[in-house]
Amino acid sequence: MSGDAAGHKREWRLLHHGIVQVIDSYGCELAKGGRAVWVSSKRSPGCYSQFVTLYDLRLLQPEMLAALRMLLAKYRDWSIEIQVAAPAGECTWDWRDMIIEISYGRIIDRMRHDLLPDHLRQVRFGTTIDEYNEEMAAKVRRLMRQQV
Repeated sequence: MSGDAAGHKREWRLLHHGIVQVIDSYGCELAKGGRAVWVSSKRSPGCYSQFVTLYDLRLLQPEMLAALRMLLAKYRDWSIEIQVAAPAGECTWDWRDMIIEISYGRIIDRMRHDLLPDHLRQVRFGTTIDEYNEEMAAKVRRLMRQQV
């Protein structure tokens, strides 16, 4: 992580370019058919996250998520947040929390799998949020016992 604003901007730009390249390599056919993905072009100083919205569920591939995770090897302080947009015509609030968080250390699957199409319901894209929460709770319990 760069401590200065210019370093942050440079890292953001390089990582953003890498994200676009990875997504293009997995979704080039989809891009021809219409809006499949949106990669945020907003950069906020002090924010070490990049944001992507998938509009086409065919892009929701574990291999692509793993490739995005590998990009973070050079940018370990950064994360990528993947938001999955509701399929066309499905305007429910349930889709606003359809998120996959990618960091160098792990992928956290916050998806509501019951809302996904049948072929994706059993696919796990990383550590489930329940598993992650239990892992963090266990760490807190261990730390609390060490302090006593």
